[in-house]
Amino acid sequence: MRFDTVVPSGQLSLKSKVWLELKGRPVIGEGRVAMLEAIHQHRSILQASRQTGISYRRIRGAIRDMETAVGKSLVVTQRGGRHGGQAELTADALALLEAFKQLTDGFQDQTDGRFKALFK
Repeated sequence: MRFDTVVPSGQLSLKSKVWLELKGRPVIGEGRVAMLEAIHQHRSILQASRQTGISYRRIRGAIRDMETAVGKSLVVTQRGGRHGGQAELTADALALLEAFKQLTDGFQDQTDGRFKALFK
């Protein structure tokens, strides 16, 4: 059955998100990817917070939750000092980002195509 026979064409839109869970707890998704990429770009959690609009505390909590879930360190930090603190993604974090990107690459295009076929 096509949905356009139930709902007039053009009134529906598709929204979807992809994230990975481990034992029912979120590990990584679009928001956490944005956080990690901003940390990698700026080498700073504070600057990542400013770029993403996500609070510093929330980013620190997300890092802690991800590290607890995977049992590995994902972000190495160095506290302040004269030139300020620093944050760096570990090789495991970079591998996780790359694997997630490979997994989700083309996902939106596929779901959009299926949506158009069903709801055109």
